[in-house]
Amino acid sequence: MPILRTLLFHAARRIASDERVQKKAAQTYREEIKPRAEAAWSAAKPRIENTRDDIKKIADETRPTNEPGRFAGRAAKRIFDEVKGEKPKTGD
Repeated sequence: MPILRTLLFHAARRIASDERVQKKAAQTYREEIKPRAEAAWSAAKPRIENTRDDIKKIADETRPTNEPGRFAGRAAKRIFDEVKGEKPKTGD
């Protein structure tokens, strides 16, 4: 097995040092990976901001330093409700 591993690592090093492979990897990143990542971030950003705002509201209502269990429970319930597709409820 060590011989096969050595051969594979040697082949990987040769491929990675090939200028054509490097150019193709850079092109693939620019044309495919980066646009998809930017689109995913654009789609997720409003949801992240909404969740952040909801957690701030929960923190204001429950005071996590005084009631950490209540805060954690309400935050977890909000996340579970979102995953289930239910609209988060206000209050306990």
